[in-house]
Amino acid sequence: MANMKLDGERVLLTPDMATSLLEHNQLNRPVKDQHVKRIADQIVRGKWRFNGDTIKVSDDGGILDGQHRLWAVIESKTPVETIIIRGIAREAYATIDTVRAPRSGGDTLSLLGVARHRNIVSGALSWYIRYRRGVLETYRAPQNRVENSDIETAFDQNRNIVKAVEQAMRVRRLANPSVLSFVYYVAANRNPALAARMIAVLENPAGVSVNDAFFLLRSHFASGYDPKKRDPVQSIALAFKALNAAHIGAEMKRLTWQSQGQNAEAFPKLNIIPDKAEAA
Repeated sequence: MANMKLDGERVLLTPDMATSLLEHNQLNRPVKDQHVKRIADQIVRGKWRFNGDTIKVSDDGGILDGQHRLWAVIESKTPVETIIIRGIAREAYATIDTVRAPRSGGDTLSLLGVARHRNIVSGALSWYIRYRRGVLETYRAPQNRVENSDIETAFDQNRNIVKAVEQAMRVRRLANPSVLSFVYYVAANRNPALAARMIAVLENPAGVSVNDAFFLLRSHFASGYDPKKRDPVQSIALAFKALNAAHIGAEMKRLTWQSQGQNAEAFPKLNIIPDKAEAA
C-alpha cells in the first residue's frame, strides 16, 4: 500500500468515456437501476454539480466507486465534471463509503444560513415541493424523492417558510411540525389571518365551538397518537378540509377524509381565495 502510485485528474466525463471505463471494469457488481435513474434525472435537470467526489479506479481497471454515476452519464447522454483517481489497490474497496454519513436537507440549509430548526424547515420544504408537484399521496415512490438540490432551490424561492416553522413550533407536541409548517405556509400565502387562527386554536381551543373546523382538527391531532407516527398525508388532507370550512365560516360535525374503499374521496384541494387586504 505504501508504494501505491495514484493518478488523478479533473475531467469532463462524457458518455463515451463512461462507456470505456465500464467496458474495462473488472468488478461487475449489481447495478441499482433506480439509483442510476435518480442521478441521471439530476444531471438532465441541471442539478448535478461538481462537488469533488471521485470516480475511483483500481490498479487493474475495476471501478471501486462511481459505477452508478458512470451509468447515469450514459443514460442522461450528458457530460459532467468529475475527478478520476486511478491506481487504487483493489482491496481498498472494502473501506469505501463505510464511514461517510449521507448529508440531509438540514445539512444543506445550514450552508445557506438557516440557524434554527433546520431539519423542520427541510421537512416543510419537502412537503411543499411534493404539493407543487402534485405527488403528496405518492410521496414514498422512489421517483418522487426530494433531493437536497430541490431543497436548496425551494428555500431560495420560499425563505418565508422559516416564519411558518416558528409558528408551527408553538404546537410541536400536538402535531408533526414539518407537516404543520407546510400547511401553515400555503394557507398564510393566501390568507394570513386564517392561518394564524388555525395555530391559535390548535394552541388553545378555550372558548371555541366544538363544531369549529379548527377545534375538530385539534381533536384529530390530540387523538392519542404519536405525532411522528401519524399518517402525514391524512393530516394534510384534514387540515386542508378544515381550512376550507373555516374560510367560509362553515361549522362541521365531523372532520374526516376517506382515502380508500367504496366511498373513497379525492385528495382535497385548498380552496382559499387569497386575501388581498393582507400580505402573506
